[in-house]
Amino acid sequence: MKNGKLFQLIRKLSPAERQQFQDFLHSPFHNKREDCLRLWAALEGIKEGPLPEKERLFEKSYPNSPYDDQRFRLLQSALLGLLESFLVLQGLRQNELEQELILVREYRKRGMEKHLRGAKRRAEKQLEGLKTADALRVKHDIEKETFLLEAQKNQMGPLGYQPLIDLWDEYYLAMKLYQACSAKSHESVANTPYDYGLLDALLERADWERYMSIPAISLYYHGYWMRVSPKGEAHFASFKRALLEHGNSFPLAERRDLFMVAANYCARKYNEGRNDYARESNEIYKAGLACGAFLAQGQFNRFTFRNIVLNALVVGDFEWAEQFIEDYQTYLPSHFQEGTVSFTRALLEYQRQNYGQALQLLQKSEYGDVVFNLSARALLIKIYYETGEYDLLDAHLAAMRIFIRRQKNPSYLEVNYRQLVYFAQRLLELNPYEPGDKARLREEVMATKAVAEKDWLLRMLEKTSD
Repeated sequence: MKNGKLFQLIRKLSPAERQQFQDFLHSPFHNKREDCLRLWAALEGIKEGPLPEKERLFEKSYPNSPYDDQRFRLLQSALLGLLESFLVLQGLRQNELEQELILVREYRKRGMEKHLRGAKRRAEKQLEGLKTADALRVKHDIEKETFLLEAQKNQMGPLGYQPLIDLWDEYYLAMKLYQACSAKSHESVANTPYDYGLLDALLERADWERYMSIPAISLYYHGYWMRVSPKGEAHFASFKRALLEHGNSFPLAERRDLFMVAANYCARKYNEGRNDYARESNEIYKAGLACGAFLAQGQFNRFTFRNIVLNALVVGDFEWAEQFIEDYQTYLPSHFQEGTVSFTRALLEYQRQNYGQALQLLQKSEYGDVVFNLSARALLIKIYYETGEYDLLDAHLAAMRIFIRRQKNPSYLEVNYRQLVYFAQRLLELNPYEPGDKARLREEVMATKAVAEKDWLLRMLEKTSD
């Protein structure tokens, strides 16, 4: 019983939702069943711990009646149905635009043109600030209801099909590109190819210049080509312009995805050796922070937090990085806060060449996450080498090899860090009086695509050549 849909859902309700659902149940418009009220009264206070036995719940719901398992199952189903209706109603109450669309539809059914046009004007007012693909859908659906009303009145005369056709094209193209961008992002992470259906034909045949003034189309059009075209940089420039101009017009979740698309593209280009993209990324991060794009349900993803600090340090924006850590650390999930903050502060102190403080911060917290663990170990490599602690470095590299070897499902990150360990060991053992050895090692590092801290390795090799 504890794994039933009803009880799982009840545990997910907030205190405010529990009170609102109780009011919902007491409304005769929504519920006329006293047994549902009694079952809810027995359940609504249960948030954690075991549930009462089903026989006891049945007794609360049907006093003085013998237990009937089938009857109790039907009661649970009825209460679940009421709870689902409540959630639908709550969702609709929070979406004023959908409410106006429903009103437009209902007025059209009743042939009430004046009322329909009033609801349509209110909906269009709300749509003015929205640039999403879903806003295009609502525009189409409102236009469809207007068209259907006109068709009812004027069955023999000409009808205005063209706006309806154009709006549907806009919505379809925006949604197709949105899905393509999302799928391309997932492909790169999960190594799973997808069939994109009609996308290639659309990209070849559509008159795209006609749609570039529509942000929901232009953003995802350039976002898609950023990933797949050799001319991706030109598309990035167009994507960035549209994002900075229209980003605030998208809901928070979609806004976050758009800024992450831009940030990830900059990171890829930087990792390919395009150092100028660090400043592009810094601008994207600052613009995204200004419009709340990097907060999900009021919290910061620790990897994004780390990447923002890393990027600021790359461009030498130390003071801003320090202020960012101070201002945003409370937005990290509590169980990741100490480790993330200590690690990012260690990065900052390392860049300031305060190696002792950086070491203290690295030793302050445990990093349960493999990615953070590897990043912290890589920072220790750099500190030990730059401070001349070669014995410590040698022991650390041996321990890091074992750590990487023990990972059951090594990702591309582990491969990168394995290469870092390999080249750091070569760097440590390098004979400074053999220029040929240094040159060969430098060429090997430069020719290796998958290596963490590549720029650092090359800088250290330059120093040994002085």
